[in-house]
This record gives sequence, structure tokens and C-alpha cells, in this order.
Amino acid sequence: AANGLVNGEKKKEEEEAIPIEDDAKGKSVLQAKLSNLAIQIGYIGSIVAAATVLILIIRHCITHYAINGETFKTSDLAYFVNFIIIGVTVLVIAVPEGLPLAITLALTYSVKKMMKDNNLVRHLDACETMGNATAICSDKTGTLTTNRMTCVQQYINGTFYKSQPPTYAALDKRTRELLIDGIAINSGYNSQVLPAPKPGEQRMQVGNKTECALLGFVLDVGKSYEEIRTRHPEETLYKVYTFNSSRKSMMTVIELDSGIYRIYAKGASEIILTRCSYILGEDGVIKPFTAVEAAELTREVIEPMASDGLRTIGLAYKDMVPMGTRSDDNQVEYVGEINWDDEESIRNGMTAIAIMGIQDPVRPEVPAAIDKCQKAGITVRMVTGDNINTARSIATACGILKPGADFLALEGKDFNARIRDDNGKVNQAKLDAIWPRLRVLARAQPSDKYVLVKGIIDSKNTKNREVVAVTGDGTNDAPALKKADVGFAMVGKKCLFSK
Repeated sequence: AANGLVNGEKKKEEEEAIPIEDDAKGKSVLQAKLSNLAIQIGYIGSIVAAATVLILIIRHCITHYAINGETFKTSDLAYFVNFIIIGVTVLVIAVPEGLPLAITLALTYSVKKMMKDNNLVRHLDACETMGNATAICSDKTGTLTTNRMTCVQQYINGTFYKSQPPTYAALDKRTRELLIDGIAINSGYNSQVLPAPKPGEQRMQVGNKTECALLGFVLDVGKSYEEIRTRHPEETLYKVYTFNSSRKSMMTVIELDSGIYRIYAKGASEIILTRCSYILGEDGVIKPFTAVEAAELTREVIEPMASDGLRTIGLAYKDMVPMGTRSDDNQVEYVGEINWDDEESIRNGMTAIAIMGIQDPVRPEVPAAIDKCQKAGITVRMVTGDNINTARSIATACGILKPGADFLALEGKDFNARIRDDNGKVNQAKLDAIWPRLRVLARAQPSDKYVLVKGIIDSKNTKNREVVAVTGDGTNDAPALKKADVGFAMVGKKCLFSK
């Protein structure tokens, strides 16, 4: 049975917590304007009603008492009551009590129209707010791109495959076992690649799309990941360190034999490489892997992949054996019980297997949509967890970055260094100096996206406050979606809800 499932890791003390936003909000822009209009009309109606009553009374008195010389009788009170009733009628008619209802009905009609365009509106006031947006902070994967990923480049055994993946027979026994088994086991078992529904169509991807791209690679080399999962059912996995935005990697532990454990890892390529002490070279030979070699591999493989707009994923493994039983140089010996909670020691001393370049094409309609937004005066920014070079390439393809333009593209680490003071607190003045030129924020944590959105909203740089819209399709986008003036949660090609 599985001994444990790690769902997260302890946050550093200095990491800024994201406050929980209360659902209760004030009136929307349109509601506030309608309230003010109703009050103003009410004041005018009151003045007109009072003036009407006064004029009728004066007219009656002059006509009957001054000109005709009549004396006041008790029956004349009926005239004055009638004048007051006329004044009240004028006042009631003047107050636009049906205006809010008419606006609500109009917005409801708009919501029905938006439903036909696959937009589910959660809050009616989103319809008014989205029309006032001046800035959009968008996620990349699944929002600007199709989220249909394929593995198009590979670096395995010292060879860079740029056009065609290697065949199963071309790989040595050690490499293909570690590569194929590592992908099949160290992925969510709910991630699957199903056969194409019709001849000539693409395979169906279910679950995490990055994992589906890797599983698709397994199928492309002629192997079945399902056979491997049958040999290693999910309930027999010894321990799983699930992926999150902080660790940028996932690890799965299996027990090969009594006391012998194998750890498979995958994640952001540059992060995986920093944890590796060895690498599989030509013919699967285990070679020491230095920091200099890691920098060279980054320059020669990872950066070119990222410049092509590919997401780069590193694959690695580590064998842990009892003291005195090591048979390979890269095996790590242990004494007594392994502390599986000490993730720092578990993830270091690994052996690099491969670097995979995964393509996620830009949606065909995105460049034109971004161009329309820019012509309308709306600034579009991309906030993503991907490599900075990958983010730049996709942003250029979308039209967010333009050649020769004085725009900024930063990584989350650099972004935080620029906007925080010596105590680690966000300095609004420093943030105000960056966000007007910022167009791409890469390797971003959920807190980075939240800080950016909050900073733009709180900024006094412009005469009128920026109205910020956020689009995203993952749980990591939730804090920013909540903080934004209007948020669009995307599911595939649909907008699940607007708030």
C-alpha cells in the first residue's frame, strides 16, 4: 500500500501569504451611477412636486378668495387635499423605481447572449465591468495557447533530436527502461492518451496535458504506458510528491526490492538539472554531471528549445540502497530508516535521463484578439510559470511583445527583487516604476500574479484607476482571479464563469 502522499511543502517564513478576499463587495460602477441618478431625480421630483402643490394652492386662493370674494368654507379643504395628492403623484412618478429592474433585465438578456458564446456569468456586474477593462493579465497555458501538447524535441544520451524522436530500438536497455517507466509511473494515473475517435484525427488527451505529451512520446516510440502501470498499480507506489508551483517538480518512489528504492522525478528542466550529480551519456553510460556541464546543457539544449516556444521538462531518477550494497556509482546508500519527509536530501544527487521539449501552439484567434485589445487601449500582459525564453517566444507570437518596443520581460525572482524593500515587503512606488512597461512575467508563483494585479489596481500612476481583468484556467490563478475587477476562468475553449 502507498505509505504516503505529499500534497505540498512548508512555505518559507519570508514568503508573503495571499490574503483571502471577502465575497462581500460594494456596489458596482453601474449600480453606483444608478443610485446617484435616482437620488438626483428624487431631489428634482420633490422640488417639482412641492412647487406644483404651492402653485395650485396660490392659484385657488387668488381665484376664489381674492377675485371672486368668496369666504373660506370647510368644504374647500377637499381642494387642498386634492392639490397635495397631485403633488405626491408627481413625486411618485418622478422617482425611477423601475430603472434598476430595467437594467437588471437588460443585463440578464446580455448574460443569455453570452451563454451562447460559451460564457457563464457568475455575477451580473461582470457584464458592466468587463467593458471598462484597461489591463488584462493572462495565463499562458490553455488561455493563449491550445493546451494540446506534443513532445516534439528530445535530448537523450547526449543526442539532440530536433525533428524525429528516437526509436525504441535506438535506445540502450538502461535508458529506455528508465525513460519509459519513469514517464508512465511518475505521472498522474488519471492522465491518459486515448485512441483518435476517427481516422486521421489526433489522439484524445485526458488529464494533465504536459503528462499527456510525455505519454504520447511513449506511444510514439512503440511502447504502452498502460502495461507499465499494470505492473506498478497506483496503490503500490511507495510515496508520491505531487507537483506544485513552489517545487516545480513531481517525484514518485517505488520499491524495486526489499530495501531498494527508485525515485523518478520530472519538472522544470533547469530545476531538475540543479539536483543532478550524474547523467546518462552515450549508450546509457553513467557519467558525473558538473555545474559547468549543466550550464553548457542549458545553453546548448534548453535555451534553443525555449526559444522555439517549447516547454522544457527534465526527467531524472535516483536509486537508494542499503549501506554496503551499492553496485553503480550513482546509487545513494543509506543507513537505518530513510526520512522521506526530508525532501531536500531526497531530491538531490539524482541522475539526469532526458530533456523533453513540449510544444503548445498559440490559439489561431489569439493574435488578432490581442491586436484588437491593444487598439482599444487595453494593455495585455502574460503571467506564466514557464521558462522566460519560452514565455518570450509565445508572447512575441501572440503580439504581446513587439520588436523594438521598450517592454519588460521578467522572471518571478527578478520581479520580487525589484519591487520589495529590505524587509521583504512590497513597495508600491517600486512596483509603479515597473508595471507600466511589464508585459511578461515568467516562472511566476501564484503570489506574484496576485501582487501584480493588486499593485496595478492600487496604483496612482494614472488619473483614473486601472480596471484589471484576469484570465486563467488553473487553481494557481484563483487568488488573482479573486482580486481582479473581473475574472475569467477558462475551461478549454469556454469561459466557465466571469465575476
